[in-house]
Amino acid sequence: MKKYLFIILTCVGLISCAQNKKDSEVRSEETSNVDTKIKANEPFKEGVIELDIYFPGNDLSELLKKTDPSKGNIKQQMEKAISTVDAQQQQRIQSSVQNNPIMAMQVILAPLLQNRIFVKGDDVTAKCDGLTYHLENTLNAANNSGKIYVVSQSNPKNAVTFNYDDEFFGNSTLQTKIDSELYDRVETEETKTIAGYVCKKMIYTLKGNASPMSIVKLDVWTSKQMPQSLNFIHPYYLEEDYGIMKIDLYPKLESEPGLVYEFKKVTPTTVESADMSIKQSTPLYNAETDLQSIAAKLMGIMFGAEN
Repeated sequence: MKKYLFIILTCVGLISCAQNKKDSEVRSEETSNVDTKIKANEPFKEGVIELDIYFPGNDLSELLKKTDPSKGNIKQQMEKAISTVDAQQQQRIQSSVQNNPIMAMQVILAPLLQNRIFVKGDDVTAKCDGLTYHLENTLNAANNSGKIYVVSQSNPKNAVTFNYDDEFFGNSTLQTKIDSELYDRVETEETKTIAGYVCKKMIYTLKGNASPMSIVKLDVWTSKQMPQSLNFIHPYYLEEDYGIMKIDLYPKLESEPGLVYEFKKVTPTTVESADMSIKQSTPLYNAETDLQSIAAKLMGIMFGAEN
């Protein structure tokens, strides 16, 4: 229990991450595993997207990789993984806490364990797992409305389901909103292929002095072939015209990325109705009228409350 609490408290205490070039190279090789059904310049309208959210070069990322929601109790898996961490690794994690306050909160809030998106025309459904929660989010891009189901990993009775509209985007615990008014945005001519799709790089740089909780820079990669509707269910909300396929978040201007959000594999294929549907608990809340109740439920689920 102590070791499990160590990792949770370290996360809540906030963790930073140092970039490891070799790790990034391995990730790039993984994303180059392109599905043969992808055609140049053809819009992605139906299929499955596999995502990766990771802390490059950080020992914590390696621990999280050993956790699989399909294998049962997350807490027990984490305790087993942490039992392999030596004193030197623990010191590295604790040292990183002091250097960057913002990234560790993402360990609790971001869906780091498993992340898939199903796309079928105007409908998009995300199914993902964070350290303390399982989330299912379905969105209809034609009317900008959707439904979200979130349940505790440790207590299936602790769940919440609610409807939402576009007023909810970027205004909840489930998303980190990047306020475009606080950043200088530069559209570069730099391009690269991510999961088989050509992307263009945008750079967001924070205006003025950064606070300890600020993301000072973001590299955002978008593709004209990806639907914009995907952006509304990302853990990081930015107002871009095209679908975002990768985000590098920088805790300091002079540093390497502390956290990376990236499409790992995109598979154009027929999507079944079962993949597009989500679970539902009762009562069914509405984000427009029940936001305070929803926020309280989400905080309890994501920070490990028992009920």
